[in-house]
Amino acid sequence: MKKILSILSIAFLMSACSFHTGNISSGAHIDCPMIYIATGTASTTKILGIGGSSKDALIVEAKNDLYRKFPYKKGIKLSNFSVDYKNTYFLLFHTTVVTVSADVYDCNSIPGNDSIMNQIPAINGFRVGDTILYFYTSSDNEVSIKKACIVNHTVNSRVFIKNVDENRVFPKSYNAIYKAVPDPENINNFGFNVGEKVEVNLLNNKSRIKIKTKCIIKAINQKEAIIEYTNLDKIVCTTVVEKQYIKK
Repeated sequence: MKKILSILSIAFLMSACSFHTGNISSGAHIDCPMIYIATGTASTTKILGIGGSSKDALIVEAKNDLYRKFPYKKGIKLSNFSVDYKNTYFLLFHTTVVTVSADVYDCNSIPGNDSIMNQIPAINGFRVGDTILYFYTSSDNEVSIKKACIVNHTVNSRVFIKNVDENRVFPKSYNAIYKAVPDPENINNFGFNVGEKVEVNLLNNKSRIKIKTKCIIKAINQKEAIIEYTNLDKIVCTTVVEKQYIKK
């Protein structure tokens, strides 16, 4: 019996539990389309109740993080701010994560102005509404490239995307999606643009020798690019390469 109690005690100590609380502040009614939720986060960790003194105001820090991601743009309004607290306890550690969010409204009624999709700042090079590509592995372990669009940015380096074919929404990490939209900002964010012609040393399956091959960038992210090229058999192929091996 003592052995069982000891095992249960260890299991209890090794487990982590989280508690969620929050509140919503109803802002003024804004008679404009709401199509985005902006978020900002801040956190602190204590060991045996000690620590966190470097953080004076987590809510203010999270709000500043929100504004860094979403600077002021003419014709765009933020309202309905909410604050969520996540307190996690694990052994001797206690972590508090504060997330501040706000509804974003497009009140840009001036003819000729860019849409809200173009005014929302890019996060990791991606904007809401961007067309992206991602790799899908079927139950038969067959890998294919799927098309989707970005619905919303979330915390923890993830983004919600909507599959174009199946019309379903699900999360993906930024490293698992590739922007497939030509954009002048792609040069600043990724170093290359979608549709740009480049050269890559690719391994020839027959000769087993790397050959300098002309390619076109079909989609790109922070680390890799999906490229399209024609092999020696005149077959159009698609593959993924790390950006460090791409030459202009």
